[in-house]
Amino acid sequence: MEPILKSDKLLNSTTSLATSLSLIISGLIMVIGRDWLYTSVVNIFISLLLLVGVFQFIKYIFQKLSQKEKKETFTKSFSYLLFCLILSSFRTIPLSIMPLIFSIYMLLNAGIKFLTYFVLLQSKENGRLSELFFAIIYLAIGIPLLFAPIKNVSTMLILIGSYFILLGFTYLKDFITTLIPTRVKTKIRRKFRVTLPVLLEAIIPYSVLKEINYQWNKDAFNKNLVYEEKKIEEKSDLEVFIHVAPSGYNRFGHVDICVGSKIISYGGYDFATSKLFNMIGEGTLFEADRDKYIDVCTRHSNKTLFCFGLKLTERQKENIGKQIDSIMNNTIPFLTPYEKDKQEHIKRKKSEYQDYPSRLVILANAKFYKITKGPFKTFFVLGVNCCKLADNIIGKSGVDILKMTGLITPGAYYEYLNQEFYRKNSMVISKTTYNNHMVKNKRKIFSSGSMSQS
Repeated sequence: MEPILKSDKLLNSTTSLATSLSLIISGLIMVIGRDWLYTSVVNIFISLLLLVGVFQFIKYIFQKLSQKEKKETFTKSFSYLLFCLILSSFRTIPLSIMPLIFSIYMLLNAGIKFLTYFVLLQSKENGRLSELFFAIIYLAIGIPLLFAPIKNVSTMLILIGSYFILLGFTYLKDFITTLIPTRVKTKIRRKFRVTLPVLLEAIIPYSVLKEINYQWNKDAFNKNLVYEEKKIEEKSDLEVFIHVAPSGYNRFGHVDICVGSKIISYGGYDFATSKLFNMIGEGTLFEADRDKYIDVCTRHSNKTLFCFGLKLTERQKENIGKQIDSIMNNTIPFLTPYEKDKQEHIKRKKSEYQDYPSRLVILANAKFYKITKGPFKTFFVLGVNCCKLADNIIGKSGVDILKMTGLITPGAYYEYLNQEFYRKNSMVISKTTYNNHMVKNKRKIFSSGSMSQS
């Protein structure tokens, strides 16, 4: 594949600067304007509803339309005008909607933090007090907004405005780092980082998947699409795989790391111990053959994998190796149903084993392990999850993502690594997309020549 063009890097740097300034200015406007700004936005929204409703009614009266079109136009006009009348008559409704949504978001974060605290408390691990602290903070913000949303509009705007300003400075830091030499950049890498809200980050990989599928269905092979991009023609030392699928939990993503030809994945794979809709369970991990695992994920599980390749120094590679060893030292072998039957000489056809762990053993030479102690002994999908383990290992290379909320999602990893890939002199040197359609047509894709970014 051809290296990334300088214009792409320049565009990414310019985008970071423009995003930074936009967020900081928007945040300042929210903090300064507060109640007046919010009321003005609500009034503008009601006025727009009125205009659209009137326009649809005029279209219904004067434009020649079919019977079906007239019915649809009248319904739209009536709906817009009725909604406008309700919002105008009951002004507390539009004024309280945003504070209520923000309150629910804060309380959701509080609930996640409390659950993470109890998971860490059960494991007797460090870090639980910070989880409890943030849970109380979110609760203190969310409860007043829930019971008195209109009175707390000003408070909400100050909080959101402050968040926008912090997020803006994060993008500004990203822009500045493109101007800093690599040696200095590595030293300051592990710093406080503010990213998008968790609920938005959660859908990032799925949004990218939808765009890829749209392009494949729309253009097939009449248009060249991205399969692999490289900044430099060197082999990566560590890979980060981000999974996403069109349905179920997998649409929110999953993160694995790969060192050499070995995939390392963490999750609640012992389903017998799972609780709360498989959100909590005993922590397990597996090692699997890289290429066979990709085939299982794409062909058998209908997933799309986004793979980011990282170039490391010898010291970083050594540190990551030590971190993996320290985690593996706290594990014991875990047998899947297939392995238990094999051990007990129970003969069944391999096709009869439909549980995910057994399929991985059969198809990808996977070896499963149960974590006996440490922070990953108990798996929690919204706290101590696959991202947390990946960050614990990758952090030794200086590429980890530290967030204000402490919630690390596959979307956060995708957003961060994707930005790093298009940034000059970063250690993310390649980006590859795998899915069943691409894997099956790999030769055809590569024979089509240079590919542009989708």
